[in-house]
Amino acid sequence: MSGAPEDPRSVDTRAARVPAQRTSRTGAPGPRRIPAPRAPERTLLGYRLPALTSMVLIALFCLLGLGTLTFQLAGTVRVFFAEAALGLVFGAATLLFGFWLFRRIRPVRAPDLPASLVAVLWGMTAATGGALLANSALSGVWSKTMGLAFTSAWGAALTAPLNEELFKLVGIVLVAVAFPRALRGPVDGFVLGALVGLGFEVTENLIYGLNTVAMAGGVNGAEAVVQTTVLRVVLTGFGSHWAMSAVAGAGVGLLAAAGWLPGRRRAVGALLLVLTAVGMHWLFDSPLLDGFAGIVFKVLLNFAIALAVYFAFRHAHRRRVRRALAREGEEVGLRRSSAVALARRRARRRALREVPEAERAEAGRVQELMVEEAEDRAFANRV
Repeated sequence: MSGAPEDPRSVDTRAARVPAQRTSRTGAPGPRRIPAPRAPERTLLGYRLPALTSMVLIALFCLLGLGTLTFQLAGTVRVFFAEAALGLVFGAATLLFGFWLFRRIRPVRAPDLPASLVAVLWGMTAATGGALLANSALSGVWSKTMGLAFTSAWGAALTAPLNEELFKLVGIVLVAVAFPRALRGPVDGFVLGALVGLGFEVTENLIYGLNTVAMAGGVNGAEAVVQTTVLRVVLTGFGSHWAMSAVAGAGVGLLAAAGWLPGRRRAVGALLLVLTAVGMHWLFDSPLLDGFAGIVFKVLLNFAIALAVYFAFRHAHRRRVRRALAREGEEVGLRRSSAVALARRRARRRALREVPEAERAEAGRVQELMVEEAEDRAFANRV
């Protein structure tokens, strides 16, 4: 804690004001430094080679996934165009709400927007397109080796958790490498993993809706799309793809936080989180606990697991950022309580409302720079 005298213009955490520059014991102005984020290492086209390679792979696989989806769905969309359009409307609504929600749950500030968009895009195209082909191939293997009766009951549980979680996990890793400052810890991995799962779920909902319409012969097609959306968003949406990918993403975040060179304990923790995500998916698709009550139980269990992982890592994330903000406050001459309060969005907004309007933009810029520098400091192990 700073040894400087109390400044009557500074306020505590509850008030969370942005105080004027403090003075030292001699009356001279205290130290003032406008924090700035460290410039990332840049090479070809402004990107480090691993990041550039990851971006190329993301673009390639997203195009391949989009091509696969187009090839698989084009005929159905042409025949049931109105139902497909309705499914797209529901999908867009789900995507917009989920995108806002998952970015909002990141503590301190929202995640990087480009990384968030790329995560969703991967889930919507590369992951779903790849899983569509892989699921079909693996289901054929189960049918030939285990028989049709076994595959009908257990095929989904033995196929989707392996293929779909793998494709989503690859996307999370590629996003982490392409945007290294966007995924630096378990909370970042949780949020970006949830966004990958959201994109996957939106596309899968559209596919399931169209399949339901086709199996019904186009009779009451709009009703079939609505029922599918309600079932997959309202009933099972709380514990579906976003939850599984978020848990796996937290594992990726554990590895990223160690610079991809984790010790044994961290590596085991990351592996357990990924296996937990696969287990969540397996139980969700298995014929165990069938029926309405069983489905509700599975959904609530997955939701509870995701929440437990989130809150466990959220607490550690906020603690590290607060500690870094306290150090930032000392360096710019800001009371510890006021600096630590910047870790909360509401406190930052409240502080800006108390700043004269002419100075509000500059104060907001300083706030954001302090928070950004604090996160850089916190996750570079400099605190």
